[in-house]
Amino acid sequence: MPLSHVAVLALLQGLTETLPMSRSGHAVVARLWLDAGAPASALEAVLHLGIALAFVVVARRRLFGALGEGVRAVARPSLLRGSTSAHDAVVLAVGGTVSLIAAALTAPRVEMWRESPTATGVGLCVTSLALASTALIPRYASGRVVAAPSLAGVVVVGLAHGLAIFPGASSVGAALTVLLWMGVKPGRAVDLAFLLTVPALLVSFARGAFGRAALDTGTVALGLVLVFVSAAVASEVLRSLTERRRLAALSLWTLPLGLAMLAYARALPLPS
Repeated sequence: MPLSHVAVLALLQGLTETLPMSRSGHAVVARLWLDAGAPASALEAVLHLGIALAFVVVARRRLFGALGEGVRAVARPSLLRGSTSAHDAVVLAVGGTVSLIAAALTAPRVEMWRESPTATGVGLCVTSLALASTALIPRYASGRVVAAPSLAGVVVVGLAHGLAIFPGASSVGAALTVLLWMGVKPGRAVDLAFLLTVPALLVSFARGAFGRAALDTGTVALGLVLVFVSAAVASEVLRSLTERRRLAALSLWTLPLGLAMLAYARALPLPS
């Protein structure tokens, strides 16, 4: 695979997995354009590892706090009533488990649509509507901000995150949108959305990185560096947009792209 294609795929995947613009939707577009075949699919799986590492780094303080307080809460359940980090541990443990189960049950039913321009276009349009809806969330008044979602709310977050494996959807975007509507503070919602996505990325890496087209060391190294940097930079952009209540602006990109994919699907010749 040409290094220019590696750079494009890595930068695109890092940006679109982090910013809730649908990594899967852009991957379909990229494969239509680059026509890289099996090497692109193998590289895409490897790049999941770089994004997971970037998410852990940018949300490390919340992760370490959740791990520490979560372990303490096992012995002292009272911490769950007053410790923000203990609440985070519940969100990550329960929400992450629900997400993985929902994704595992849904994946066989949506696999056939993975390369479909029509399905991708529909998913991108739904993602756009979800992003645009955040503009309607009331300003984060002190009386409305919640310490953490309820247990039922955590399950809803996990379901939304897990079901976002549909082409054109965004796992980060699904979790972030639901958390914001539940009243979680923007910075915390961003960190939790990233950390909820890490297990799914690692599972995708483990399932897809082996048994596919071989990639040379230079390709893997370049891809991992570029995807890590792009994901780290995009995470700061997402944090800024969320805190400034400008998350809906991303729909100005995803909605036209979704409509373009639907138009492309209609232009394809019918199968004989």
